[in-house]
Amino acid sequence: MRTIVLIDGQNLYHLARIAWAPVPADPSSPYSWPSYDVKALAARLTVRLPQRSLDEIRFYTGVPAASVDRFWHSFWTNKCRHLRNQGVHVYTGRVNSARQEKGVDVSLALDLIQATHEQRYDAAIIVSQDADFGPAVRLAKKIAHSQGRHLQFESAFPVGAGSTSKRGVPGTTWTSIDKATYDACRDPRDYRRR
Repeated sequence: MRTIVLIDGQNLYHLARIAWAPVPADPSSPYSWPSYDVKALAARLTVRLPQRSLDEIRFYTGVPAASVDRFWHSFWTNKCRHLRNQGVHVYTGRVNSARQEKGVDVSLALDLIQATHEQRYDAAIIVSQDADFGPAVRLAKKIAHSQGRHLQFESAFPVGAGSTSKRGVPGTTWTSIDKATYDACRDPRDYRRR
């Protein structure tokens, strides 16, 4: 079963921080910054069901301008460069001065719809808890139905002691990412130091 994994990078980071970061905050904690390995996590989520094969990884994040936040600009620029070099499709939107991402959710939703139309997958895993992706999933299901296909949709997201919700993207099967899975998929590179 051809599987596409679409990762909302900021959503994954913030959910992991809320789930497992120590209180009070500890900057040395691997949950206080986006320490996840995108390829390892996508692979781990894909093989939860044995008939799946990982065919495509797509990663989405907002990147603030250097003039707005030099630290995070450098971090995300370095991490995204590394991901592209690994063959991951990366979309970078912008982050405005109010720290809001622009264009990221829309790009993920459009890519899901385009991949559905082009029949590039049989199962889609959206790594996010954002309910705003629900309409895109509904439309993808309608497109697949018109093509005579039945697709699987899953949303995966960190769940831990600090989590405030265990609800995933509407129209998907909700799958929690536990601490052990997240820890097994940590990126050894520290993009904060460049």
